[in-house]
Amino acid sequence: MQVDNVEELKVFSAGGQNVIHVPNGRGEELRLHLESHGVRSKVSPPAAGPFERLEVEGEVDAETLQTIVDEWER
Repeated sequence: MQVDNVEELKVFSAGGQNVIHVPNGRGEELRLHLESHGVRSKVSPPAAGPFERLEVEGEVDAETLQTIVDEWER
């Protein structure tokens, strides 16, 4: 789903940090999934729009991170 050029569940860089937009109410679920793979992140509540923002802590390869996100809920 794409809203105002923000694609959900796609890893992108913002200010040198990996960020993932997640449908509202699902950020904590994805945060727990990432943590189970050793990736720490925090959920920021939505500012405006139908998504929450996960900010990934530390340096994580974006391609590896996208693979983990793609495996979520499979």
